[in-house]
Amino acid sequence: MASPENPDVKDYQVGDDVYAMLWFDATGTFAEYLNVDTKRVAPKPSNMSFNEAAGVSLVGETSCGTGLFAIQIAKALDAEVVATCSHRNVELVKSLGADQVIDYTSDKWSDVLKEQTGIFVTIGVIDKPIESPIGATQHQIFNAPCTEYLLELKKLIEAGQVKTVIDSVHPLENLVEAMKICMSHPRQGQDHHRVAKE
Repeated sequence: MASPENPDVKDYQVGDDVYAMLWFDATGTFAEYLNVDTKRVAPKPSNMSFNEAAGVSLVGETSCGTGLFAIQIAKALDAEVVATCSHRNVELVKSLGADQVIDYTSDKWSDVLKEQTGIFVTIGVIDKPIESPIGATQHQIFNAPCTEYLLELKKLIEAGQVKTVIDSVHPLENLVEAMKICMSHPRQGQDHHRVAKE
């Protein structure tokens, strides 16, 4: 893990199994080695392969990347979880702990949630202040990857409360074909690209 030429790295030794969450300016999606600040690194969960650990920070919809993690983390925090996905992914999403699943291909999820809760919350990017006759408000949230976050995730993963769901794994030499597959078929989990053997 740590470079032997860097005496400032004290928390890790060469050969330590680690995982990291990179910042927006990071490069090296398909690289075997990356230069990562240790404030964004933590010991890899002991019950995960490198392939599974690599997927911890990937993003996507509810039945892919981030959504699958969000369900599991919310359940670990004792939240009631309502998730959206197509009919094809309902059982997967339920198996990860969702209390209710709304099939967005047949139901308008915003109407279902508003009817049940009376509240409609959206998370996204807006380009101007809200002018709302019904009292809607805007709140800003900013987050950044850090070791503490990775250590909390590690606890949940090692306790069996969170796992990576992988749809398929492709070797790097098939990268172009694998990217076509990723873009063309609906997934149940993440598509991973194996850069090197574990």
